[in-house]
Amino acid sequence: MKFLDTIKSLSLGRQVALGVAVLAVVFTMNFLIRGAVTEPKALLYSGLQASYAGEIIDELEQRGIDYEIRGEAIFIPQSKRDEVRFDLARQGLPKQSVQGYELLDDVNGFSVTSEMYNAAYWRAKEGELTRTILAVPGVSSARVHIGASLRSGFSRSAPAQTASVTLTTSHHLTADQAEAIQYMVALAISGLKPEDVAVIDPEKGLLAGPNVDKMEMPSVVANSESMALEQKIMRLLEARVGPGNARVSVSVDVNRQRQVISEKTIDPQSRVIRSRTSNDVSETSSAANGGAISASSNLPQAAGEGAGNSSTLKNSTESVAYEFNEKRTEVEMLPGDIQRISVAVLLNRDALGITDGTGDIEAASRQVISNFENLILTGAGLDQTRGDSLTVELMPFQAPPVQELITAPSMVETLISNYFWSGLQAILLGIVVIVLALGVVRPLLSPKPAQPAAMQAPGNDTLAIGGPAQPDPFHYLSDYTKERQDDTAALLQSWLEEDMKGAVNE
Repeated sequence: MKFLDTIKSLSLGRQVALGVAVLAVVFTMNFLIRGAVTEPKALLYSGLQASYAGEIIDELEQRGIDYEIRGEAIFIPQSKRDEVRFDLARQGLPKQSVQGYELLDDVNGFSVTSEMYNAAYWRAKEGELTRTILAVPGVSSARVHIGASLRSGFSRSAPAQTASVTLTTSHHLTADQAEAIQYMVALAISGLKPEDVAVIDPEKGLLAGPNVDKMEMPSVVANSESMALEQKIMRLLEARVGPGNARVSVSVDVNRQRQVISEKTIDPQSRVIRSRTSNDVSETSSAANGGAISASSNLPQAAGEGAGNSSTLKNSTESVAYEFNEKRTEVEMLPGDIQRISVAVLLNRDALGITDGTGDIEAASRQVISNFENLILTGAGLDQTRGDSLTVELMPFQAPPVQELITAPSMVETLISNYFWSGLQAILLGIVVIVLALGVVRPLLSPKPAQPAAMQAPGNDTLAIGGPAQPDPFHYLSDYTKERQDDTAALLQSWLEEDMKGAVNE
């Protein structure tokens, strides 16, 4: 009751200020307590389609589990996440966003035509392939398109099959991974060749497919040859100097041009007659005596008279055609032919323990380098006539920095890492409550300090006000009586009693 009387005795402005201060304290305490007591939330599912996410939310609401949606992710209290996941998986939630052969379960009845069934079959095939590709590490999304061409019953040749895979990855896929996806899709579709499958990344472009520039093959060949030679040389060196005491660098220069060389060779010793042709020509000419032509030469003559001269010309020609053995050679030089190999080897001098017993370290080093050069030349198959080069150097290796072992965190450190924020919130809550209680609520509830004016002793007719002079003592007295009505009434009562006692004595 005293507390209520104290509040009632306050002015309206102070009562309003007190109410606002109390509400601020309650709101601050509620905020800080919720932040300190509320359990942190963990990711339940993300990236679900809207329909499947709605099913998950309905199930959480039926279970009475607090959840929070942040973009495309659903968060629930961390202690319930694993249990909820197992329960939802037992109910078949969330459903697969990509449907496969289950599409064929709905394709039944007499109204389904062959075209409708084929379309559903290829959709199911695309879904199954998409599921398999999504299982590849680093693939965040994928879509498979199959160019299924329906073959007519009257066609003699089957049309070529094609397919494309569009995917999004968190990191760049290697050439081997892209080729593996090509083979996986090709083996799932009858009649499809791996090179007819295009693997496309919208951000990085065409990764594999029929239109990939074949000029990239020399780089692949060079890298593979370099890695193979480095591993081969490293195995040979580590057997002698030990692991970590050798460094090998191999550079392979390959031919990046495509050449086609045609050659025709004829063997002259293999001549044989293919055909022979002979031509014989005979010509005969005759002339009368005298050799002059006149009218008498047209008259008939007796036998034996006037015999003339005659001649015969014979001409024979022969043509022979020969056949030779010929050899035609066509050589196609594809890009990737190795032109030059450069090898650089660095060995740890300290691990070799070079000494020859005479103190000539330089001579011993040259002998060791010569031995290693012969070993590498033979083991790596280098050809110096082709221009291959080899360099072997002996140098001391720098010792790697010693890494200190990381000790497991103590119990105190674990408690600090897990409950530091909650403890900090609790301390902040206490500080805020103390400040509001001592700085706001207490001054509002405490009575107003007594004025420096003091009443004179009873019996006097005048009121003396001490301290600094007031400009209007009557106005101050009026305010004082309004605020302290009970004290004023008691004072007047005491004055009346004293006046009555004085009258009786007289």
